[in-house]
Amino acid sequence: MSDLRQAPEYCQWMRAIGWQVDKGMFIKKLPLVPWSFIKIQRQKPLIDLAAAGKYKAMQIKIEPAWDDKTDYQTLGFKPDKSPMLPSKTIWLDLTKSEAQLLKEMHYKTRYNVRKHEIRNSKFEIIRGDKINELQIRKFYAIYRENYRKQKFWGLNFNQLKSLFGCFGEKAWLLTTNQGGLEILIHDKIAYYSHNGASQEGKRKFVPTLLTWEAIKLAKKLGCKKFDFEGIDEKRWPGFTRFKKSFGGIEVEYRGSFSKFFWLILSCRFKEISPSL
Repeated sequence: MSDLRQAPEYCQWMRAIGWQVDKGMFIKKLPLVPWSFIKIQRQKPLIDLAAAGKYKAMQIKIEPAWDDKTDYQTLGFKPDKSPMLPSKTIWLDLTKSEAQLLKEMHYKTRYNVRKHEIRNSKFEIIRGDKINELQIRKFYAIYRENYRKQKFWGLNFNQLKSLFGCFGEKAWLLTTNQGGLEILIHDKIAYYSHNGASQEGKRKFVPTLLTWEAIKLAKKLGCKKFDFEGIDEKRWPGFTRFKKSFGGIEVEYRGSFSKFFWLILSCRFKEISPSL
């Protein structure tokens, strides 16, 4: 199974938000200088790094796929302490029955799923190619309020709208008037993408109920795995506990590796700089 970052729809979205895409590389042209930043995320097999030369990379950052065994340090890369993607996540095995998935949840999560229901008539499951702008704006308002309170970097409205547009029938929004959850589908894997809930929604366990509905939807769509797309005990302790409460297995990636090209850039700068 390939990662979400290898999906054609994801590449289309990266282009839509201002990145160049070339054979597994995401390239961002740096302002005012003739150089660029390149990121390579969860790609396999390893792409030809020499191909990055034509983009005059100032830095290349690689975040390896889970089963990538390449020794990047022998290629001149160093471990990077600032990964762009979380190095840990949770995988749920969707080939298990709903009863087994419930059994493997934390008992409090299972209790909340069984006791509470989404009774509001405004609960909807909307496919990405059927969603309208008003529905996206309603979800975005809650999502934006959440990421501002939690002080993390979120998507702007156009980026979120573009994500639904690029993934189309492979994007789904589960929503009520008190919260929403977006999942993306690629290669029989459902990815927990963006979410938000009002204070009233949190009090009524809407995030838990929407996540369970998303898991059931992913099973109906034939997905084999549900990927919670990142946990981090230090940065997101509460969110991490929430995701872990659904069971599954904890998976750890190798982190991030970077290579800078300061010497090359220094030489090029001298070539184009006027003599003093």
